[in-house]
This record gives sequence, C-alpha cells and structure tokens, in this order.
Amino acid sequence: MTDSTYDFGAVRDDLTPLEDDCKLLGSLLDDCLRVEIGETMFKKIERIRALAQCASNLSIKGDAGASDMLSHRLAEELMNLDMDEAVPLTRACGHYLNLSGIAELHHGVRRDRATREPNPNSCDAVFARLITEGVDPEELYRAVSEQNVEVVLTAHPTQVNRRTLQYKHTRIAALLQQHDRSDLTAEERRNMVSELQREVAALWQTDELRRQKPTPLDEARGGLHIVEQSLWAAVPQYMRRLSAALKKHTGHDLPLQATPFRFGSWMGGDRDGNPNVTAKVTAHVTALARWMAADLYLREIDTLRFELSMNQCSAAVWKMARRIIAEGHTKRAGVVRAKAAAALHQTATDAASHGGSAASAAAAAAAGGDVVADGTSGGGAAAAAGPAAAAAADDAFTFSRLGRPRPERPSTDVRSVGVLAGGEGAAFPGGMILGTQPVSAHTAAEVSVPHELPGQDVEGGSEMDFNESRRASDAGDLGASQHPMLGGPSAGASAEPTAHGYTTTATAAAAAADGTQPEPEVPGTPSYADPGTPDRLGALPGPFTPGPTPFREAANAAMSTAASGGAGGGGGGGANRAASGLGGDPTFTRRSLMAQRLGTSSVQFARAHEHPGFHPYRIVLGHVRDRLAATRRRMEDLLSGREPAGEAHGGVGAGGGGGGGAAPWYESEDELAEPLMACYWSLWECGGGVIADGRLLDLIRRVYTFGMCLMKLDLRQESTRHAEALDAVTSYLGLGSYLEWSEDQKIEWLTKELQGRRPLIPADMPMSAEVREVLDTFKVAAHLGRDNLGAYVISMTKGASDVMAVELLQREARMQVGAEAGGRGGGGPEDGGSLRVVPLFETLEDLDAAEDVMTRLLTNPWYREHLRAVHGDAQEVMLGYSDSGKDAGRLAANWALYKCQERLVAITKANNVKLTLFHGRGGTVGRGGGPTHIAIQSQPPGSVEGTFRITEQGEMVQAKFGISGVALSQLETYTTAVLLATMRPPSPPRREEWRAVMEMLSRVSCESYRNIVHHSPLFLRYFKHATPEAELGNLYIGSRPARRRNKDASISTLRAIPWIFAWTQNRLILPSWLGIGAALTAAMTQGHLPTLQAMYREWPFFGSTVDLIEMILAKTDPRIAALYEEVLVNDPEEKKLGAELRERLQRCQGAILKVTGHENLLSNNPTLSKLISMRSPFVDPINILQVEVLRRLRQDPNNMRLRDALLISINGIAAGMRNTG
Repeated sequence: MTDSTYDFGAVRDDLTPLEDDCKLLGSLLDDCLRVEIGETMFKKIERIRALAQCASNLSIKGDAGASDMLSHRLAEELMNLDMDEAVPLTRACGHYLNLSGIAELHHGVRRDRATREPNPNSCDAVFARLITEGVDPEELYRAVSEQNVEVVLTAHPTQVNRRTLQYKHTRIAALLQQHDRSDLTAEERRNMVSELQREVAALWQTDELRRQKPTPLDEARGGLHIVEQSLWAAVPQYMRRLSAALKKHTGHDLPLQATPFRFGSWMGGDRDGNPNVTAKVTAHVTALARWMAADLYLREIDTLRFELSMNQCSAAVWKMARRIIAEGHTKRAGVVRAKAAAALHQTATDAASHGGSAASAAAAAAAGGDVVADGTSGGGAAAAAGPAAAAAADDAFTFSRLGRPRPERPSTDVRSVGVLAGGEGAAFPGGMILGTQPVSAHTAAEVSVPHELPGQDVEGGSEMDFNESRRASDAGDLGASQHPMLGGPSAGASAEPTAHGYTTTATAAAAAADGTQPEPEVPGTPSYADPGTPDRLGALPGPFTPGPTPFREAANAAMSTAASGGAGGGGGGGANRAASGLGGDPTFTRRSLMAQRLGTSSVQFARAHEHPGFHPYRIVLGHVRDRLAATRRRMEDLLSGREPAGEAHGGVGAGGGGGGGAAPWYESEDELAEPLMACYWSLWECGGGVIADGRLLDLIRRVYTFGMCLMKLDLRQESTRHAEALDAVTSYLGLGSYLEWSEDQKIEWLTKELQGRRPLIPADMPMSAEVREVLDTFKVAAHLGRDNLGAYVISMTKGASDVMAVELLQREARMQVGAEAGGRGGGGPEDGGSLRVVPLFETLEDLDAAEDVMTRLLTNPWYREHLRAVHGDAQEVMLGYSDSGKDAGRLAANWALYKCQERLVAITKANNVKLTLFHGRGGTVGRGGGPTHIAIQSQPPGSVEGTFRITEQGEMVQAKFGISGVALSQLETYTTAVLLATMRPPSPPRREEWRAVMEMLSRVSCESYRNIVHHSPLFLRYFKHATPEAELGNLYIGSRPARRRNKDASISTLRAIPWIFAWTQNRLILPSWLGIGAALTAAMTQGHLPTLQAMYREWPFFGSTVDLIEMILAKTDPRIAALYEEVLVNDPEEKKLGAELRERLQRCQGAILKVTGHENLLSNNPTLSKLISMRSPFVDPINILQVEVLRRLRQDPNNMRLRDALLISINGIAAGMRNTG
C-alpha cells in the first residue's frame, strides 16, 4: 500500500487488520529492544514516541500552539541526546516504519483477496465492462494478445536498504500471510509468532548500512534478484489469471507465446553522467543476467523432469528422444574409452615404476587398448587393469539387445537415490530435489534465500572469483550430458553395436571376464512392447543435424496434426488461428488433439504412443538441461575472462558430436522454447492436457516473458558524448569540427555516410579515453545484439542529428565487429542487429522542440527507410518527467509533456509510424510518480495504442514488485490500464477554454517556480544549508555521482533524484508544489474558479494532477522544515526566503482545497490520510535527530560515526515518506 501505488478510487478501507498487524510487529520490536538496549533506554524511546504522537495529533486537529509547544519540547530532548542514545532511537523508529510498511503491503494483498466485490481494475472486471459497452470479443482478445507493456527497472541512488534487509522484509510479509490463516491451531499460531519474533530480532541485529559504495554490478544484481525474489512466481500466476479472464469473456485462451508484459533494465547500461558504467561493465551485466536465467531455468527443468515420468508421447517427441539417445551413445562411448585408456596407461606406468617389466606392461596396455577399441571386452580389461578403469566402464547404461534399457531394479546405493542426471545439491529419497520446489505467490513458502550470482561476495562486496564458481558448476554438471532415460540413478550409457542390437561396455566386459558370450536374443521372446509397435527403438538414427530442427519438427507436427484432425470440430476463427501457427488461440488445437485421443481405441493408442521402459520427456528435458548447464558454464567463462569452451552453438551435437566438444548453449529464447512446446503438445496429444497446463505451461510462459537474459538491458548516453566522438573522427580525417557544424550540415554529412558502405573510423586513429569508451560501448552493443539489449536511449536530445549520429556509430561498430570476425556478422544500415534508437526529451525547451526534431527525422529518406526495414515502422520516444519538473516545476512540466505527446501522436500517424512512448517517471510526484492506473488513464488520447514503456526505480521497485502478491496486482493493473487507455482513451479537454486556462496556469507556475529556483541568488545557498543535499554525495547509496559534471554546482547539473530526495528529507517537498499555488490563485483572481472545478471533475489529466499534488501536500510538515532552517541556516536573508517558501506552501494548500472542494487535505481519501497520520509519530523524531546530526557533522565532516547516524536517519525518513525519489 505504498502511496505511489495506492489508487485514489479505493478511499474506504477497514484498517483494523492493518492496525492489528502493526501492533503485533511493534510489540515484537519492543520486546527485542528491551533485550538489546535495556529497559532504561526503552522507556526513553517510549516517552519520546508519546510526545511525538501528541504533537502530531494536535497539529491534525488544528491546535497549532499546543502542537508547537510539544514539538519544541521534543526537539530539546532529542537534540541533547548522546550519539550512543540517538542512534538506537533512530534505528528503532526506522525499523518500526519499515515494519509498518511491510504490514501495509501485506494489507493491500489481503484486502484484494478478501474483497467480495471484484477489484474494478482487475482483468475480469475490466473485460466485463468493455464487453458490456459493446466491444467485440474478438477485438478484445486481439488487443490483449498483442499488448506490449514493459517496465524498465533502474538503479536508484537513494535506495538505501541492503538486499539482506529486503529479503528479511519479504520473509516477514510471508509470515504475516501465514498468520492470517483462520485454521491455525493455538500451537501453530504461537510458533508463527515465535518465527516473526526471530525475524524481527535478526532484523535489529543486522547492520542496515552499506559499508562500501555500490558498484553498477551491485545495482544490477539487485535488479536480477527482484526477478528471483518475486517476479519468477508472479508472472505465470498473472498469465493464468489473464488467460482465465480472456477465456471467460472471449472464449479464447491467451496464446502460449503472448508476452503482454516484459521487463527491461538500465542497471549496468545507463552511463549518462556515470563514469563507473563502462563497456566492460555492460558486457559483464549481460553475462550475469544470462547466467541467472540459465540457473532459474535449470531449477525448473530439474523439477519438471521428475514430474513428467509418463512413457506415452507423440511420434515427433519419440523421434526426438531416439535421436538424443543416439547422439548420447556416440559421445558417451568416446568418454568411456578415453577414461579406460588413461587408466590402463597409468597402470602400465605404475607397474614399470614398481619393478615390473616395462615391455610386459606396455604389452598389457596395448592389449587393453585393443579390447576397449573393440568395444566388447573393454570393461573387463579395465577392471583387470585397475579400479580407475573399472570405474570408467561402470558408468555405462545397460541396454537390451533390442536397444531397450533393462528394467530398473531396487538399489541400495544411497549415492544415486533421487538424483537426476547432472543434478546439484542435496536430494531426498524419491527424487525430491532441494531448491526446486515451485514458488507460489499465495504461500509463505514463496520466500527463498536469495541466490548468489557468480562472483558475488556473500558479505555484500564486489570481489569476483569466478574460478571457484566454475569449479562448483563443473562438479555439478559434468553428468548432465549422460542419459536420464529412466529418471533414476543411471546417468548415461555407452552402447556398442552387436549382431543383435546394442549392448554396453559393462555388459560385454562382464561376459568376457567369465568366458561367456552375451545371451543371444531368442526370436519371439516377449519384449517390453510388442515388436511390431511404432515405439520399437530398432536401429538408432545417426547423430543430430546441427540446429534445433527436431524440436521444430515436433512442434510443427503437433500443429499439423491438430489442424488436420480437427477440421470439423471447431469454428472458423479458431481454425484460422491454429493454421496461423503457435501464436494464436491454443484452445482449438487442444480440442482437436483431445478429439483425436477420444476417437482412437485404447489398444491402437497404446501401440502408437507407449514406450515401456523409457521416459521420453525426461530424455528430451535432460538434453535441455545439458544445454542450460552449458549456457551457465559459458557465462562463467565470460565473467572470469576465460575463452569459452566450444564456440559452436545451436543444435544437438554442435560443437560436440563424437569429438567430445562442449555441449551447445542456448543463444535465444526460441531455442529453449522449441523442446518445451514439443513436449506440451505431445502431452495434449496423449491425453495429458491437464499436466501440460501445469508446471510446463508456466515454464513456457516464463521463457517467452524473460527470455535468456531475464531483462533486456537498455543503453543510455548523453548526446554530447556522441557529438564529441564524431568531432574527433572528422577532425582526424580533415573534414573540420563536427561540433562547429550547423544542424543542417550535420544531417547532410550523416545521411551521406549512412547511405555509403565504406568504414569511417580508421583502426589506428588516436583518440582520448572518453572517445574510446563511447566507441567501445557501440562495439559491445554490436557483439551483444538484440538478444541481450533493448534500446539505445539518447539523453538531452536537441536535434535530429543526435539520433542520426548514434545510427552512424552503430553502423560503424557493426562493420568493425564483422571485420574482426572474418567478414561474418558485418552489416550495412539495414542490419537487423541494429538497436532501436530512442531520443529522450527532458527539459521544457526540449519537449517543445520534440515536434520539429521528430518531423525532420521521419522526413529524412534514409532514416524513414531504415525505420521501415529494420524496425517495422515503429518509433520509440522517451519523455523525461524528472528533469522537466526540475527545470520548470511540476505543473508546467506536466502540461508540456501532455502537449508533446499529442503532437508526437499526430506526427507519427501522419507518417504511418507506430509510436511507443517511454515514460521516464520516478517514485515521487515531483518526478512524475503516482498510482499506476490513474497515471496511465490520464495520458492524452491516442498516446497509448497497446504499447507502453515506463521506468520504475529504487524503493518503488521493491514496493511494487518485491512481494509476489503485490507484483501480481501491479501486473494486472498495468494490463488493464493500458487496455482501457487503448480501447477507451481518456477524454481530451472538452472545451477550448480549458486549454487556454491550462496555458495560463503553466506560464504563471513556471515563472513563479523559476523566479525562486533559478533566479534567486539566495536559493542555492538555502538549499545546501536547509537540506542534507551536500551530504548525500558522501554516502554509499548509489554508484552514480549526484551531478552530471562534478565541478558545476548549479541546480541545472544536479540530478533530479537527489534534488527531490533532499527536499523530501526536510519534509518541505518543494519541487512537487512550488509555483502551483501562485498559478491557481492567479486563475481564481481572474474568475476561473468554476472552470478549474469543472476541469478537476471532468478532465482526467487535470484531476489526477491535482489529486497527486494534494497527496504530497498532506505529507509536508512546515514545523519540521522550520526546524531544519532554525538550526542549520545562519544567514538572516536565507531565513527570510525559508519563511516565504512556507507561506507559499500554505497558500498552495488553500488553493488546492478550493479547487477540489475538500474541507481538509485528503478528506476524499481517509484511508491514505490515516496511514500518513500513523507514520508521523515515528518520522518526526527521526527528522529532529537528523537536524542535530547534520549540525554536528558539518562541524566535524570526517566523523564516520556521525555519517552512519545520518544514513540511518535518511533510511528511516525514506521508509516513513514512502515515495522519496
């Protein structure tokens, strides 16, 4: 229930269960404090808490005098505390706020689950509403299936919570969910409370501070762990909910390959103003992401292999399994022979060294080698030679002469109980693999210990030791290329051809040892299946053709079978979708396969599909696991700087075969999806549709949603860095200075170069480190390509040449990479590996100029053809909410963004280009934040056409996606909001008068804002003194510097995030409201109050803007802001400015109340008002202590203990304010 995610429509909520949870967690924290800090200190904390509660209550009731008196008394007591007392008090309040935040998130999930009436923003409710309003079900189905929403997770320099604490918070939320169960016995409830008590105690005893500045790699790991922590479980559940709603209202299931929701990342790719993000870091982060993807898929495959134990399968899957077996024989036989020969050689050497005849030892070795090469008595010879050779031969898998494995026999060998081939870690008897249990968003078992990524220091450091990780991986995965045919202990087989079929080296060796021959096959002897059935293994096919062709054959065979078998069993629409491929409604295909199954006699079906003694799905999935393990090992090689073993990739046998090469790895999600889809349709063909639609379908959904990199990485760089790189090139080539050319000259030269085919940059050109880093980034992008990377975002875009410059640098890098690879992989302007280039318009002037920039781009012949050929006539544009708000104030920025979107929609439609708008929003209102549903619903008509990209940052990532239940709700909210904005666009301004009023409001608010922020000579000094802005840069809370250019101390170079964050800490939150009060007052003076009230009621854009400002105003506290000023500001002129700002705050509150018609702030949302009042008694003492810590720290800047105390206070205030950046 974080404020930025709390939709204003839910204004009534019973908070009694939430208050009970807060009391429970608070009492557990109190018990912990009594033990940890002693009864005396605990009583002092209780007294301070009571004083803060009284002061806050009096302030809410309007008794300012009494409230101020208690506040001054509270401040006096707190400021006289010793640091030994101040730090535990600050920690205690901060932990209580964190615990109450956990309870709020949990309460939101509980409320949604317990509500009898469906959530109005749920898929079910929205689909029903659209159908009722006349939307055609087929149109609705198509819109949902083709929807493309992407949330891009970004690093947050104010996210101070360590991942360790985030995990503990998630664990507490899961325990609260268990505690809600009504069927718990008294003993179980006591145990649950005890478990909560242990978690709270562990939370208190854990150091909440980072002891070193996080690197971009640390930030990227945090983003990846969000996937593992919650999204991995939430996504398939969300897909099931979405598919069920579609089925209910349209009659169609969600296509298996549909990806209505994806995730992207800037962590490790956003180099704008951050010199710590280099080309090497970007390559490293993508390898980390692919490693974790392979690891997560491996866990699912291990569990799925144990689950899919059936021996019935389609002909296509059986063919695939047979070919996997055949390829395995070839590789395994080579391995066994090599191991046996090495053991025999060692035996001969040992014999000679112990006084034996060297000649006889050599002869024995030669004889043994012949036996092994012959393949009939290798095992016996190896056994005679020594235990090592015997062990090598004993690895074999026993086959019958008909090529079938012998029946499993009970084994007392505990080493093999419950172990799947290549499995890792501990195992329970019966095959339960530890760490592979499914994760559910509705059980407390959802919380698992975060998985450590390669090279990650468990203690939180950044040291890399991939060699150790590689050794562990090799130990666990060496057996992965063996044959898991029975799903039991046997790992593989080395089968050799005989006159009667196949036998193994172990069987032949045993026969040779006692002088007997293998028992011949007696004609007519009953086999494991009728010899005439199609499932006879018979003569095994040869090695696989490189490439995943068998998987495609299986999938295509399933589809063609369904299409032909169901010609008369379904409607025309379903048939057309089935015929179009796997991307359509799967319902028709399922019905067709079921009809075939029911229309075939059981005897015929068994003869055609049963394969006794074999587990074909385990064979296929075993091979999938091999490739995943190889993918993971390859990423470890790349991360450690080693040359990856076996450069071939693709199909079974590529790079491997009989030569013993490394197993192939997965390069794309389609390669991984193919065998899974083949198994899925095979299960449906064999009557196991209910099984197919379980864990296997969930895995397929994950594959298409997360791909092989979990989240594609965007690259971002400032436009001037590209211009400087091209300036170095043109100057070296004698063409002049690119930086001095006009925009027309730049466009003309760039177009000419892009239309040509020759390389531009000489290989031996000297260049600065900055220019080389830019070019290296493009080379890394050319290597990684679209499988790993998303967009290339250009911040501070000023002209069309900024986009064309990136296109040229991309083309040049692809040529260089192609040349280095011997001519392979190069490309011209139309190379499909080119990343989409996204201009980012941020300041007010840039937003106004966006129309001209995009018009010039879309009318450039080269660019227009490139857009059509490479990107399918799709253009993405990013809008910056943060810098535009910092530049002009929130109201003026919002209106400029609205108009910019309207113009971009008109331009792209006129040029037949599909537009995707990428919204660079932050967590707080000052950076465009707010509840998801109303934010999307307030966009201009036509700006959301089924596609939507948005950033989520820092604490908002954890708040929205850190818990599976909350993430599930957020995914659904995004889906329905985008759907409504597409099919029922928000209303534009109904009267032209509204636009005129908005223009006036924008102009006045911008002037009022800039007069203070940009033109007042006192403001910058006041800002530095009255907030902790100066100290933020010295704290370990982000890898990126607080300013783009460290030497420039102006507001324009300050990052928008610390700009907002600093004002949030002193509770003035100035960037979110400054200028708005003056604009509304001016409009009302001109008689526009009725117009403003009508705009608030009837125009979603204006109404949501005012609601968000009202929410922020309710969080401000002029008492606290005045205290910062009183203690930290010495200049009387600066104090006058502070008094003026607080007066403006009060006028803004009054103006907002007149427009909304509310008696008090948030009177239309008592739930949120209550939540804010519940937090204030704990935030206020932290603010007062922060003031005193800042005062002492500015007198003693190098005092590390004071720095720690400041960071603890920053963390606590952030927890209380909820949306801080």
